[in-house]
Amino acid sequence: MAKPRVFTSCEIDFAHATLQLLERSGYELIYRDPLPGWPDAQTRANLPGMQALLAGSERLAADTLDLADSLRIIARNGVGYDKVDLEECTRRGIMVTNTPGAMADAVADLAFALLLALVRQISVGDRFIKAGGYEVAMGEDLSAMTLGLVGCGRIGAEVVRRALGFKMRVLVCDPWVDPARLKEMGATPSGLDELLAQADAVTLHTPLTHENRDLVNARFLGAMKRGSYLINTARGGLVDEPALIAALRSGHLAGAGLDCQVSEPPKGVSLELVQLENVVATPHSGSKTLAARKRMALMAAQSIVDCLEGRVPEHLVNKEVLKRLGK
Repeated sequence: MAKPRVFTSCEIDFAHATLQLLERSGYELIYRDPLPGWPDAQTRANLPGMQALLAGSERLAADTLDLADSLRIIARNGVGYDKVDLEECTRRGIMVTNTPGAMADAVADLAFALLLALVRQISVGDRFIKAGGYEVAMGEDLSAMTLGLVGCGRIGAEVVRRALGFKMRVLVCDPWVDPARLKEMGATPSGLDELLAQADAVTLHTPLTHENRDLVNARFLGAMKRGSYLINTARGGLVDEPALIAALRSGHLAGAGLDCQVSEPPKGVSLELVQLENVVATPHSGSKTLAARKRMALMAAQSIVDCLEGRVPEHLVNKEVLKRLGK
């Protein structure tokens, strides 16, 4: 009897427990190098005969899944699933899972790396000193600043902990989190307008949905304090990039730290944005630490094993599929 086949485009330490778990469970792992620019057509061409997909950043829409004749689960190696057509997967009886919490520390660390790079002129100073200069603009102590979080899930909670460690005042806008819980964390619950008016830096920690696409638009940016900073380690689609470019060029915003862009790798407007002098950009690498990637891959692999052995994975996203599968 042929082994169940698992396809992946994710970076996996092949001596790590992820591979051992899949091999111990009797599965065959088919691996391709996680190179950027992997076309949808190549994803589609690799899906026939696959029972599971340990998915990276592929777009998994209806047309990409055309040849998925045996696919039972898409285990996202990450938190976001905005590139996965959940409705189509549910219709086909395909479970979709993610790895919440596995990258929380890594992404929270990067959010603060971006904030410090901007506030303390680290990138500017690096460029100046390499060019023979020896001066940068005045920075600020983080302890003298107010940080505003839009969204406060697992990653946001870690950002709050780090902000308190820097002695910052912390405001949080998240209608889905109990205000009492936010207060226990040491943050102050806030409405969005209040947060934007008071925060010296605003950091985004919310999933991308149809409802909040372009959340950070001209009105949002105009409501932010003059001279404040925007940090985005969530999803590029949360930001109206032309509006952000205008706010940065006018000086209304002092800078932006962006780990994600609307188009990745950046092109067109996204490229114009990341090339601004007051932008510090990284290539969607918030989760790119050894510890985070190992946790993510192991969680995704466990979801695959649970699904293929007839159990409901802990981090199932499209719970409606259970009715479709008669579970």
